[in-house]
Amino acid sequence: MIDINTIENEFVKYVSNYNPSNERVKLKIEHIRRVAKNAKTIAKNLNLNEEDTNLAIAIGYFHDFGRFEQIKRANTFSDKESGINHGELSVKVLFENNLIRKFIETTEYDNIIKVAILNHNRPTIEENLNEKELLFSKIIRDADKLDIFYTISIPDYSMESIFWYNTWNQEEIDPEIINDFFTTNYIFYSKIKNNADVISIFYAYIFDLYFQISLKIVSEKKYLENFTKRVCNKFNSLNIHYQTNLLLEACNKYLNEKINI
Repeated sequence: MIDINTIENEFVKYVSNYNPSNERVKLKIEHIRRVAKNAKTIAKNLNLNEEDTNLAIAIGYFHDFGRFEQIKRANTFSDKESGINHGELSVKVLFENNLIRKFIETTEYDNIIKVAILNHNRPTIEENLNEKELLFSKIIRDADKLDIFYTISIPDYSMESIFWYNTWNQEEIDPEIINDFFTTNYIFYSKIKNNADVISIFYAYIFDLYFQISLKIVSEKKYLENFTKRVCNKFNSLNIHYQTNLLLEACNKYLNEKINI
């Protein structure tokens, strides 16, 4: 049996070791809690039973567990800069020394938890998963992205804490990245060279949402519209303003088509 109160209490104990008052650590703690809440919303919308709903919530708590060690070791949440895959590190932290047993006593969900965590930050979900592994991998990916959309859309979190680099004086998003967005609906992280390029990632996330409820939340909350305003306030380049609004227009068209199916 999965007890969410136990998971929350053990989570508080664990993160207390990583300076929760630090802005980036605080952001990640709050992110994890909201992802767990999003997972619950999606699970209930899918009419999952109570135990499966609690499992979805638990995976929400676990998916970024490695982030705290990542920032301790490398002072960044960037997998690219740190050379650390935070999904893989999350599994290692939870399971290498059996830390997971403080959160969930039974071992019956271990494989689903591992698979979902490992797939939450991969470019695509791996093939040949069983039905439950695939379901919970999709739930955590959507729940995670929903909170990313929320985080980038509100002024509570500084752009510095969200973006990867320290400079903001770029003149354009790399045209090759814009082309990738429109031709493949995907951004290749290897091509990201500066904060202007990072902008594109958040718009492309829209194409990786699996559930209608997720698409509706993004549309109704106007997350991307609010993010676009923040980008245009942060970057002075009119080229970036133009490119960003093109990305927004494409995303809204996609949302309207998918929601109205």
